[in-house]
Amino acid sequence: MRKFKEFNLVLLGKWCWRLLVDRGDFWYRVLVAKYGELGGRLEVGGRSVSCWWREVSRIRDRVGDGGSGWFDDQVLKRVGDGSDTSFWCDRWLGAAPFCERFRWLYELTENKSMSVADLLSVDSEQWGVVWRWRRRLWQREEELLAECRALLLDVSLNSNVSDSWVWLPDLSHGYTVHGAYSLLTSQVPHVDDSALDLVWHKQVPLKVSVFTWRLICDRLPTKTNLIARRLLSADRSLCVAGCGHPETAQHLFLLCDTFSVLWHMLLDWIGCWGVDANNISDHFLQFTHVAGGGNARRSFMQLLWFLCAWVVWNERNNRLFNNVVTPIPCLFDKIKTVSLGWLKAKKATFVYGTQQWWSSPLVCLGLG
Repeated sequence: MRKFKEFNLVLLGKWCWRLLVDRGDFWYRVLVAKYGELGGRLEVGGRSVSCWWREVSRIRDRVGDGGSGWFDDQVLKRVGDGSDTSFWCDRWLGAAPFCERFRWLYELTENKSMSVADLLSVDSEQWGVVWRWRRRLWQREEELLAECRALLLDVSLNSNVSDSWVWLPDLSHGYTVHGAYSLLTSQVPHVDDSALDLVWHKQVPLKVSVFTWRLICDRLPTKTNLIARRLLSADRSLCVAGCGHPETAQHLFLLCDTFSVLWHMLLDWIGCWGVDANNISDHFLQFTHVAGGGNARRSFMQLLWFLCAWVVWNERNNRLFNNVVTPIPCLFDKIKTVSLGWLKAKKATFVYGTQQWWSSPLVCLGLG
C-alpha cells in the first residue's frame, strides 16, 4: 500500500515538473485561463477545482499527500539572463524562495511579480524603485532588506543563457517517474516498517501524516540534510535553539535541550513515562505503546506524537525564517489545544471543553 501511494505521488509530481518546464504548451494556457496566474505561478483556484488539479497543487505547495516539500526541495531555478525567473516565488538562490525567507518584505512589496532581471539589470542604487514598498520600512524590515541585498551582491546575469529548471537528483535528464520513484523508495533509511505503517491516521491532517513519514525517513530539509545536498553552506549547520549542536532530525526532535522538554511535559500530562530511545522511529514506537491498553489508547498516543513533532518543526521554522521565538510552555499549551481541535473535528459527539481536556485527556476519551 505504501509503495502504491509513492507511485501515485511521482505520477502527480510529473505534472508538477511539467508546470515548470512546459509553460508554452496549450494545456498550460488552458489552466491559466481557468485558474489564473500570479507571478508566473498558477493559482490554486476555488472549491470547484478538479480533483486532479487539487492534488497536483497540494504537492507543489507542500500541503497535500506528499507535501512538506518532497518535490519542491528537489527543484531549483538556474538563472541565466534572469528574465524567466520570479524573484520572489521561484527557488533560485538558497534553500527557500525569497517570498518564504523574507516573508515580511514580500507582503510589503507592490511588485510581487518582478523577475530576477527586473531587479538585477539595474544599478543597485535604483533597486528601491523596483521594490516599490507599500509603506516606509520599519527598522526590523530594513535589517531584512539589508540581509536580502547582501545575498544579491555576488549574483550576476548572463544575457546569452536562458533560465532553466533543474531536478537536483538528476541534472542531466531532469524529472522522470522512474527516478522520482527511486528517490521515494530506494533511499529510505533503515527504519522499522511498523513505524511507517502507523503514520496514516484518520484523526490527523494528511499533511501532518506526510510530514511524519518524511521525518521518520529523515527526508525533512534539516540543516544537515540541506548541507549534504549542497544547498546550504557548512557553517550554517547549528540548531536554531542556540545549543551549539548541528541540526539533524535526531537532535532537533529528540536530543535538543530546548525542544526535548516537550516530550517530558507531554508524558507527564497523560501520566506516563519510560520513553528513552534516541532513534526517531524507535521513539515513535515506544511512545505509541508506553500508555499500554488497546487500540484506542495507542491511536491517541500516535496523534500526540505527530502533533508534538509538528509543533517542534513549525517552531523551528518560525525561529529560522521569522525570528520569532515561542516559549516552550506556550508550545505545550498549543499541543493540548490543537489535539482537542483535531479530535472534535473528526468526532461531532466529542463534547468536552478546554478545561476538562487540559485537566484529564484520558478521562475525556474514556481511557482513564
